[in-house]
Amino acid sequence: MAAQKPIRTLRALDRALRFARSKLSPDITAQRLLILIAVYFHEGLSQRELLNHLELTSITALSRNLADLSRLTTKKLPGPGLLELRVDPLNLRVKRLFLTKKGKRFMEQWLTFTSAATTG
Repeated sequence: MAAQKPIRTLRALDRALRFARSKLSPDITAQRLLILIAVYFHEGLSQRELLNHLELTSITALSRNLADLSRLTTKKLPGPGLLELRVDPLNLRVKRLFLTKKGKRFMEQWLTFTSAATTG
């Protein structure tokens, strides 16, 4: 019986990622979804704080993922526009992360879906 819980958890995670892909893009990665979750719950984090919060090691990979969640991707193509980076007025070298209205709307839908998927 205890072995079923990890399997149910993995299935719920898979459904949650599939939901995100159906709403955003088929190529959204789990790491990008993690970034959205972290920014949703901790708006205003700096890139460095997010890197530490998610225990990531590459600022380059994080920057690429942030750009690909913003209005303009790393390839200068239109992006999903879920995140925006704002310059910290107290330290102009620091960029703080915020969800756009579209990003907040997606996260609220995603959280509702995942809550229903894990309780039902």
